[in-house]
Amino acid sequence: MGATDDIASTVLEVMGSARAVRSFTDQPVGEDELERLVWAATRAPSPRNVQPWEFVVVRDAERRRTIGEFIEPRAAEVESVIPGLTTEAKKRMYQGAADLIRSIGTAPALIFVCVWERDYGEGFPAAEIGLTAAHTAAQNIILATTAMGLGTTFTTFHLHMLQQLRELLALPDALRIAVTLPIGHPARRGGPVRRRPVAEVLHWDSFSAHG
Repeated sequence: MGATDDIASTVLEVMGSARAVRSFTDQPVGEDELERLVWAATRAPSPRNVQPWEFVVVRDAERRRTIGEFIEPRAAEVESVIPGLTTEAKKRMYQGAADLIRSIGTAPALIFVCVWERDYGEGFPAAEIGLTAAHTAAQNIILATTAMGLGTTFTTFHLHMLQQLRELLALPDALRIAVTLPIGHPARRGGPVRRRPVAEVLHWDSFSAHG
C-alpha cells in the first residue's frame, strides 16, 4: 500500500467515525485548535469561490452562559415529543438533543458558521447557495474535530434565538447564521457511524439501477 492509499484510508476512517458528539468534558479547547478548525472550514468549496463565510467563535464563559439561557426553554419542547416516537434510537436522539440544549452554554467553545447574503443573479437563490457554502464548511469542521480527538454536532439551535444572538454577537444585518457547532472533548467515545448500506442507495446511470 502506497502513501496515497494510506492517506485515503485515514480520511475514510475519519469519515466513518465522525459521530455526533453532544456531551463534553470540562477540558478546554485551545485557541490554536479552534484556529485549525476554522482553517479546515475555509478549505471547503463555495459557489464561484466567493467564500461567503465568517466564523464567530465564542470562548468567553459569560457569553456561552448567556447563549445557554437563550436556548434552554427549547429543551422541554423537544422532550415533549419523545413519548410519541416509535423507536428507541429516535428517543435517544431526541433526549440527546434536549440534554445538549440544556448544556450547550457549558460547551468549551461554540462556532457559529455565518454567511453573507449575496446576489448571485437571476435563477440562483441567494439563501440556498449561501447554505451550500456554510454546510460544506461545517462538514469540514466536523471531520477535523474527529481527526483532532475533539467532537461536535451539526445544529440549527440558532433558529430559536436569532435576534438575541444577532445582538449578542454584534452581527451585521447582511450576515446570517447558518450552522451552530458546540466544540469540546467528547465525554465518551463512540464507534463507527451507522448508515444505510451503500447497496441500498447506490444507483448506476438511472434511479432504477442498483449496484
